[in-house]
Amino acid sequence: MKTLSIREVVGAVQGKYSCSEFDILIKGVSTDSRTIREDELFVPLVGPNFNGHDFIREALEKGAVAVLCDESKKMKVEGLPEKKIIFVDNTQLALLRLAAYYRSLFDLPFIAVTGSVGKTTTKEMIAAILKTRFKVLKTPGNLNNEIGLPLTIFQLDEGYDIGVVEMGMSGFGEIRRLANVVKPRVAVITNIGISHIEKLGSKENIARAKMEILEPLTKEDIAVLNADSKELWSEREKVITKTVFFGRERGDIRAKNIVSKNDGIKFDIYGRYGEMTFKISLPGIHNVSNALAAIAVGFEMGLTREEIQMGLKNLKLPEMRLQFKKSFFGAEIIDDAYNASPDSMKAALDLLFQRGQGKKKAAVLGDMLELGSFSEKAHFEIGEYAAKRADKIIAIGNFSESIKEGALEGKIDPTCVYTFPTVKMALSEVINLVEDCDIILVKASRGMKLEQITQLLVGRS
Repeated sequence: MKTLSIREVVGAVQGKYSCSEFDILIKGVSTDSRTIREDELFVPLVGPNFNGHDFIREALEKGAVAVLCDESKKMKVEGLPEKKIIFVDNTQLALLRLAAYYRSLFDLPFIAVTGSVGKTTTKEMIAAILKTRFKVLKTPGNLNNEIGLPLTIFQLDEGYDIGVVEMGMSGFGEIRRLANVVKPRVAVITNIGISHIEKLGSKENIARAKMEILEPLTKEDIAVLNADSKELWSEREKVITKTVFFGRERGDIRAKNIVSKNDGIKFDIYGRYGEMTFKISLPGIHNVSNALAAIAVGFEMGLTREEIQMGLKNLKLPEMRLQFKKSFFGAEIIDDAYNASPDSMKAALDLLFQRGQGKKKAAVLGDMLELGSFSEKAHFEIGEYAAKRADKIIAIGNFSESIKEGALEGKIDPTCVYTFPTVKMALSEVINLVEDCDIILVKASRGMKLEQITQLLVGRS
């Protein structure tokens, strides 16, 4: 991080400084008192199960050079020997303001990625492509919220040429706030699904929330949008910036001649950038759409076909995202337990079916969260879908019975579908249920912590 003065920080967060000492320099920003280092600013955040203000003393003792504090939490700093406190209306908002100020110190382009499904994979693809020519700052993992994104921004220094960040949301206004921090030159929306429909109520509202990412763009900037998502395609005349639509059915850049094998996918693109062939090392036909978005960004940033292909070849995804592992009893495991939505669940089941041709297949499926009133129907449909693609289904969570009902509707053998209300209960039985299988998919929303199942199967529990 580039060093900031305490005056800069006070001004950026619109705060009130409690100390007369202004020769303080800040060399980092932390929201975690356990890992804070000397000369860093501590930003205490408030969550449903914690209050970072309770750890201000600890942060100062560990070397924090200054701290933020909510005006309403003043009592938390009474009696502290070092009064290097900056009082603000809201520490979360102050963190965003500080990140926006810090971002403004650097004249480099950012690519921002959002979408219901595939945003982390697409972000990783874009970063891998751009790394063939540039020094790239990217969001680590999926730290894509109002805490993770600012902390990514604070990693900027003069050594970077370009940034690639991911933006997540659960309601209106969140992506707008993140986009106003980043001020992207290129904005990518991977697709519109029904993740977060619990809060937003419809796919049209989800599209509206996702399209907040376009608001800071000027006419000279670029929006890369999924033409196969009708909610985005229908808005094409309203987008003021330059657009590149990608898709398998329509768009400025499209794919054809798709050949899917266990070691990846080969396909041709045609349209705006001409006709040429690409290969990605990821399995799953759904990743063609992610690759089209990344390829479009690569061309728009001036890269050659050879550089783009090299980037795709070098791609490595974070843990628990379409990783292939071996169980201790010899079965192949598709570990895709980081997140789940109806669209990504179906894509993973398609991969299980394709990769498991001629093999005995098991699908270990946990709850898809944040679907609200759509939950029972969505899980029923996944069960019905899975019945055509797996020989055994192990359903875990509050909606495991809905998955089972759907699987039975899909005509699976009733003796081949099992339900468990909790992961803990499944752990005691799952090995016996899948040890006669050759390939096993493990898939659920992150909150289900289904990685415990994978760890057990590979022998690391």
